[in-house]
Amino acid sequence: MPIDGLNNNYAILPSLTTTGRVQNTFPYPTMEEDRQTPFADLLSQAMGDTVASDYESKTLGIDLLLGGEADLHSIPIAQQKADILLNLTVQIRNKMVESYQEIMRMQV
Repeated sequence: MPIDGLNNNYAILPSLTTTGRVQNTFPYPTMEEDRQTPFADLLSQAMGDTVASDYESKTLGIDLLLGGEADLHSIPIAQQKADILLNLTVQIRNKMVESYQEIMRMQV
């Protein structure tokens, strides 16, 4: 019994190009763009994304409480996304502080 559709099921991998390379699907820059973007700009963009995600989560919750048309399932998803981004931001900050402290302990 043959399974139909397996040979034509390339739509599940939309991020692959015809050359087999993965396209950038994130809002962050690629390697070529990263060489031109200062590190401080990348950090400020990541912080902005974290704040925007938290704001979206709170806005959806308030909209639901006020009787708006917010989807019930979208609120916990937005809250979890905001929580993950906040945890990522805290971990990045911790690594930066740890790196700074390690550099300060170096003897020259």
